[in-house]
Formats: sequence, C-alpha cells, structure tokens
Amino acid sequence: MPLVLGSLKSGAGSPASTAAAGLRSATTEYPARAAPTRITASALLLNVTMFAAFLRQRLGACRPISLCAFRPILLQVPASRKMLPFKRTAPGRVLDAVAVNGAVSVAVSAQGSTAYTDPNTLLEQHARRRRDKIYIESIDQRSRITFGEFEALTRRFANFLASERVRAGDRISLLADNGIEALVVFWGALRAGVIVNPINVEIREKHVSQILHDVAPKAVFWSRELPSDPRGLGAGGTPWFAFGAWNAPNTAGDDLFARLGGASDAPVAARPAPSDWSLIDYTSGTTDAPKGAIWTHEAYYAMCESPIERLELGEADTILDYRHFSWSSPQILSVGPTLLTGATLVLARKFSQARFFGWLRDYRVTVAVGIPTVINMLLARPVAVTKADLPALRFMTSSTAPLSVEKHLEFEKTYGIPIVQLAGGTETGFMCGNAPGHRKLGSIGRPTLNMRVRILDDAGHELPPGQEGEMVVSGRQLASAYWQGPDKLVPIPQNGFRNGDLARRDDEGYVYITGRKKDIIIKGGVNIASLEITNCLLEHPDVADAGALGVRDDIYGEVPVGFVALRPGRSPREASLLEHCRAKLVAFKVPAAVVVVDTVPKNANGKLDRDALAAVWQQARR
Repeated sequence: MPLVLGSLKSGAGSPASTAAAGLRSATTEYPARAAPTRITASALLLNVTMFAAFLRQRLGACRPISLCAFRPILLQVPASRKMLPFKRTAPGRVLDAVAVNGAVSVAVSAQGSTAYTDPNTLLEQHARRRRDKIYIESIDQRSRITFGEFEALTRRFANFLASERVRAGDRISLLADNGIEALVVFWGALRAGVIVNPINVEIREKHVSQILHDVAPKAVFWSRELPSDPRGLGAGGTPWFAFGAWNAPNTAGDDLFARLGGASDAPVAARPAPSDWSLIDYTSGTTDAPKGAIWTHEAYYAMCESPIERLELGEADTILDYRHFSWSSPQILSVGPTLLTGATLVLARKFSQARFFGWLRDYRVTVAVGIPTVINMLLARPVAVTKADLPALRFMTSSTAPLSVEKHLEFEKTYGIPIVQLAGGTETGFMCGNAPGHRKLGSIGRPTLNMRVRILDDAGHELPPGQEGEMVVSGRQLASAYWQGPDKLVPIPQNGFRNGDLARRDDEGYVYITGRKKDIIIKGGVNIASLEITNCLLEHPDVADAGALGVRDDIYGEVPVGFVALRPGRSPREASLLEHCRAKLVAFKVPAAVVVVDTVPKNANGKLDRDALAAVWQQARR
C-alpha cells in the first residue's frame, strides 16, 4: 500500500498524525514541503515504535517483509542548511553541505517505490481537496485554470471519447502548442484509458507524417492556433477534431470545447490499471528519424515520482516550464509532478530571454526548469538579476544535455541561483539526479528512486568507481518497447537498457557523464569524446555555445572539428581558439579546425543536431 509521508512530529493534527490517517487511503498524496526540523532520539524511537505497531495491525495477516531485500540509504534531517565556501572547481566538488550541528541520520528502506494511483483518482482527489487552487497558469494565453475546472473538463473529455467510440486501449494523436487545452486532451484521454501520442509541432513535416502513419490513431486532435492546417499529413479516414480556447465566449459549433459542453459529466468509470498502456512518445531524433517508445501507466507514474522524491517537490511548489509538452522531460518534470503533488504549473510556449526573470518574479516560481542552451543564453547576455530579487525561487534545473562545469559555476556566480542537474532519456525517464541540498559539481547525481544504474565495460562486467564504461539502467519506470506500428513492438530490455551514455561513478555513487558511445571520434585508432572538446571550447571567455563533430580525414580516418557561437561583441580568431584548446587538451585531441557559426544548431529538444553541423562543415570547406 502506498504511504503518505509527513515530518516526524507526533500529536493530534500534526503531520505525523495526518500521515497515519492517510495510510487508510489506497492512494498516494504528496504533502506540502515542510521546513527541516530537529528530532530527539527518544522521539524518533517513539515514532518508529508507533509505526511498527501500525504495520503489525494492518499487515498482520500478510506475509513477513524481509528487510534484507531493501537497500538502506541515508536520509539527513538537518536543523539548518548553509552554503559552504569552496574554492576547488574540479568535477566532484561538493556544492552544498548540511550543517552537522543538530542533524540526525536516519536509515530508510529505498529499493524503489511501489506506489501507483490512476489519473482519475488523482484528479478526483484534487477536485475535493484543492478545487479552487490554480493548477495551470498559461502565460501566452493569459489564462488560468483551477484543479476543479480541470477535473471537470477532463471528465467531460473522457466521456466525449467514449461517445465517439474511442475506447480504452485505442490511440489518439495530439498536435498543439503548449496550452491548457492540450493538457485537457492529454489528461482526459489518460483518464479514459486511451493511449496518448503527443507530437512536437516543431519537428519536420515528414516526421509528423511518419509518426501518424506508425501510430495509426483512432482520432487526431489539433489546435486551430497552429500556423498551418496539419490534416493533410495524416491518412484519410481518420477523424480530426479542432479546438480553440477552452474558455472562449463564442466558439464554432464543431469546436471540441463547444462539443464538450454537451458531453456527459458523469464520473469516469475507467480506472486504468498499472499495466495498461499510457503514452507513445517519440525520441528527439538527433541523427535519424525519431523512434516511438510506449509506457504503461505504472511506468509513467514512476517516471514522475522519481524527480518528485529527488527534488523534494510538493504542493507548495510552482514550477515553470516552456519546453513542448510532447517531450518526455516536461511530462515527467513539470506536467506529471504538478498533477501528482497538487503543485501549480506555469506554462509558456517558448523560452524568452527578455521575459524569463519577469516570469520567475511575477508568478512566484519556486522551481525553474532549465537546459544548458537556456543557461548559456542567459550568460551570453547577462542582466542585473540575482537570487535576492527572486525570493520564492528554490533552484533551477538543468537536464536534456550535459552542462559544462565552467558554465555551471559562471551561472551561479552571475545570478546566485543554484543549479540542480539531472539526466535521463525518452526511454528511461530521469536515471540520475542531484538533490537540492546535496549536489556535486559536474555530476548528474545519484540514481533516482525507481532506477538502478550500473557502469559496465564492453564485456558486460560492472566497473569499480572511477572507471569509465557504458551506463546500463533498469527499473520500473523504463519504457516497455519501441513502437513501430500497432503490431510491431520491439521490447526494451527491462533488466539492462544500454542508453549509449559513457560515464563513471565516484565512491559515493554520484555519476559523471563523460560522453556518448556513438559520439566517439576515432582518430587514428584512438578514441576522443566529442563532449570533452565541446567543454574545452566552452571554457573560452568569448564562447557562448559550442559543439564538436568527427569529420573524415585521409590520414587519420577521422578528426575532430569544433563549432562555436560567440558572445555578443566578441570576435576571437580561429588561431586563438585553437591555442586555447592546445593549452587544455592533449595534442591528439585538439580540433583540426574551429568554425564560428551564428548559432550552434540544436534539434527541437535542445540537443546537438549533428546532421546540421555536418552540413555547416561541408559549406565551410567550399
């Protein structure tokens, strides 16, 4: 049975008594984040004794629980936290420290969670407990919706699907920009047990056509605000439903939200089981066509649960995101966690450097989602803003691509805003993450709640701390299979998925990405990680963004080439950039050339577009 966790205080009305009451429920309710508190040894013993008695009462008829099956971790319950002044800048430096005075270490069983609550139950709970609380603030739409309104709309949408003969287990596709309406379709379909396929409207049209062909949806839902009508991209015979604003006073009769007004508002009978399919998401396609991956409802829940636990997210949080909701990353860092916890989601359609800090201030954001490209942009054109100007902000995240140590340090020095790094992928969710008060410089953190991470050599042997190998992951949040069509599922190994990242771990279990296995440049038989060259170029004071690529060479077979976008007003010569690399890298890793570009090309998910880089190189050679 899922547990409801509170602080270690006893007494009527206390968080502990609230938690005990919550244990009588079959669903998980994440509590609001509480301030760190002290606890005496006697009080701790009393709480443990009371909890043991509770378990004996509730689980007495069940089989015994073997404590040996659980892996203990250390939970710090600090009296206070403080930043300590470190001068060392090497990867692995501890960025935060917990004040020792008054802190208590408590052993906790944490092999992984077994919690699951279906989306219907979650939304029904929110409608009862926080009906009038704002769930989504849609910045570009200048619109907001409460949990109560959102539950009612998604309930009607689930019933509308049934009236259109879209049943549990069927598939729908969704084409829209970030907005309240898109998330109504997203969550409403999940409530009905219908598989959702959100499509990134910024990818190439040929890829949209490929996705629609492979998914073969029972229906397609699309926003009238898209710059062009997408209906020609799909197969004939599939019904398409257009929608405008959910709260528009006058809408066309065929508009989806006009039709929802006449849909049944009866409770949704479906209760998706943990093993039912939930989502088909597509990878970003850095070098080839995107691949679809499919999850169960349990896996999607677990993918959201891991960052909630690691980042200490709760009802009191307000999370800002601006990445397209079709990415798996926002689905599991903002869209899903806000629904699981009852937090507020502040949603923009694109990142805006001019408006970013205003968003943080005006919406009292506590957690700002970030990616290295955004961090580099904020550093390239710094503004006079510090953490003191944003009192609600706890931290900014960085994920989707590696963040260099130099940019991390420069950002925190410039703005005073802590960066918390995580790492994951479409197939895996967040594999590793730092905790807000326990970060290490250059590390993606420790394995998350529902993941096991191993570092293996090419022969499949696990490597000791300090040695580089390939990351191999497993856990209940893994995607089940690659989707190649209704009858073409390619299983993803659940006992060891190789995601292509090269990494090492330290003695405390923190993981450090060292490169991508397929991004290795082989120069004369010697392996060079393109990430190492990228990070070297980013250390140059005139460089705002960088990338590296292996290109063909008649002598060595392949040589590295660097690409840089410069800070405004800077114009270093190529010789200066190469000299910088010679001072930082061993000779055989120094790029054969460095090409200056207006922007380093990225795909729709913010990852390096290697096909575009190769085209830039071909153009530069002419």
